[in-house]
Amino acid sequence: MHICQVIFARMDMIVSMFWRILVVFSTVFEAHDSQASCAPIIRRWLQLVCIYILTYVADLCYPSFMATPAKKRALLASGTLNPHPEEVRSDLFKMDFFEPCDRAQVKYEMLRAHALDGDPVAEACRQFGFSRESFYQIQQGFTLQGFASFLPAKRGRKGPVKLKGELLEFALAKKQENPEMDPAQLAALIQQRYGIEIHRTTVMRAMKKKRHATPEGPARGVLRE
Repeated sequence: MHICQVIFARMDMIVSMFWRILVVFSTVFEAHDSQASCAPIIRRWLQLVCIYILTYVADLCYPSFMATPAKKRALLASGTLNPHPEEVRSDLFKMDFFEPCDRAQVKYEMLRAHALDGDPVAEACRQFGFSRESFYQIQQGFTLQGFASFLPAKRGRKGPVKLKGELLEFALAKKQENPEMDPAQLAALIQQRYGIEIHRTTVMRAMKKKRHATPEGPARGVLRE
């Protein structure tokens, strides 16, 4: 275990212990006039020890929730700056290697804690500052895209997302299972299953086109193998 984690976990006990020593030494030396000249020195030394623990050591052990300015600028530029680093409670992020401001790293460690360490989803979400809904979205994105899913999508729309191939077959299958399902519901299912956002109008047009392209019997002009 990291030395700072040990000190951090026992900080209250350490401070309480030194404070009691300070009180005991002060009482003893003041009670003996022959050693009274040493009392201020001992008292001052113990005060400095307490101040050191409360400031320097505590500062090392408590996460600062702030990367260096250069790293923070880099995270901001890449879109991976965590807006709420204070919500990361995992002990891992009290170590030097881990950065609570790095949203991509926090996401990965949350998935790892659940998959490898066996932490329940609710506990993993609490430790790393995400909701359950976000957890499943992050998990699905990582399954489909790997580490690239931790990075934000490039801004700017290159063009409308077309519903075709596996996505279209998925929508058709869901529509067949439940004919009452509307395009908006199908679009939501596609996003949930594949992590791809498609407008309901796109779904409606694609399915309408698919129905028109599937004749009930042999159609003229359609080549068959």
